[in-house]
Amino acid sequence: MRMRKSGFTLVELVAVMAALFAVMSISVIILFQLFDFQQTNGEYSDGIRTLDRLVVDFRSDVHTYGKPEIPAEGNVLLRWKTEEVTLDYVVEPGTFPDQRVILRTLLKEGRKVLETYRLPNRTTVWCVDGTETDAGLVALSLWTTPLGMKPPLPETLNPFDRTMPKSQVDPKYAGNWRTIIARYTRLVP
Repeated sequence: MRMRKSGFTLVELVAVMAALFAVMSISVIILFQLFDFQQTNGEYSDGIRTLDRLVVDFRSDVHTYGKPEIPAEGNVLLRWKTEEVTLDYVVEPGTFPDQRVILRTLLKEGRKVLETYRLPNRTTVWCVDGTETDAGLVALSLWTTPLGMKPPLPETLNPFDRTMPKSQVDPKYAGNWRTIIARYTRLVP
């Protein structure tokens, strides 16, 4: 009687190695997808926090300093100027292509305070002062343009009633338009 040696055959080892390779490949793919999801989720959360800060500061400034100037030229969005305070909201290019930042510069009693709001890529920013029906309101609008699409013309979008002409913008992109509206109670002297 012949005794068989205990051990594995070459075919069995190759089969086990192939199974381990498949499991490790799937694990690596899942790990990279999780890292990508975490990075995307982190960027989205940072963007939401930035917009939240911008909303609070913009509304506070409008309530505190009253009706802003909306310069027609340059990169200054809004300006409040009194004897004691100069406050500007300025749009500048960001550190990456297609990125913009809003710089809030407060000059008060010789002190300069700078706040930076990093906007999502491909964001257009504009301000609108209310007309007769929207008197006392000022709107800061942000439009994030999806890839492969042209931004709408700001003058065609009414931030006070949130309308967008279908000829300009597909309604499915309505979530790309964010508007901060604040009411001022006093006029700047």
